[in-house]
Amino acid sequence: MVITHLWQRLSLSNSDTNYRLVISYNGSGFRGLAPNPGVRTVVGEIQTILSQWTGYEPAVIMSGRTDAGVHASHQVLNFCIPELNISAEKLGWIISSKLAPEVVVLRADVAPLEFDARHDATGRRYRYLVNNSENADPLTAHSHWHIRQPLDLDEMNRAAAMLIGSHDFTSFCRRPKQEPDQQPASLVRRVVAAEWAELQPGELKFAIAGSAFCHQMVRSIVGFLIGVGVGKRQAKETTAVLEAKDRAAAEPIAPPHGLCLTEVEYQ
Repeated sequence: MVITHLWQRLSLSNSDTNYRLVISYNGSGFRGLAPNPGVRTVVGEIQTILSQWTGYEPAVIMSGRTDAGVHASHQVLNFCIPELNISAEKLGWIISSKLAPEVVVLRADVAPLEFDARHDATGRRYRYLVNNSENADPLTAHSHWHIRQPLDLDEMNRAAAMLIGSHDFTSFCRRPKQEPDQQPASLVRRVVAAEWAELQPGELKFAIAGSAFCHQMVRSIVGFLIGVGVGKRQAKETTAVLEAKDRAAAEPIAPPHGLCLTEVEYQ
């Protein structure tokens, strides 16, 4: 993977321009972020607009993929094409004008040619929102997971604290596909913060930060912590679940619509 990444950087032409976008999107109407033939995705829509306005359909590098229904308030993309006759800011405005309010470009600029939105990222932050009240709220149903049962926030935070540090998160990750002759990918990740908070009565937020996250890791963690909150599991089980390195040891993953990528960090 590292060799391929270096080759991609070295193969860029000095005549190319590296455009960087910071975008926000509501993922409800998309089948995820990454291009996927035959279905509507965030980057797929952006590529179509780029093709229409620039004559190029570049490979777009994403700071991190999000699944169908997951949102982002701060997602970073970059792509390399020959320099345009329009500014990066104008290009961002064109994308927003075509896709808003579902997708909005918050910032567009020209990055150094070697910038890579994914591999240069040093940290990522997510939040997960829960409506913990008797009744579902139609106005927040696209962004909050409705949990009617009372939740023990203190016990959930005790469990969350045990996830901080470097661990093998196999029990909380969907293992990536691999060829028969490949070594299994490492699912060791470093979590630097994980905490639940009550924003207002009946509304909870889980915030988690780390250097990187594997596929479905945050949603799986949330599903387990909700299991702790309703009394199905105990906080003291967290270490054993990590050590099991088995998805069956955790709980079913939380639904996607409560999850939002909120920040990508760079040096």
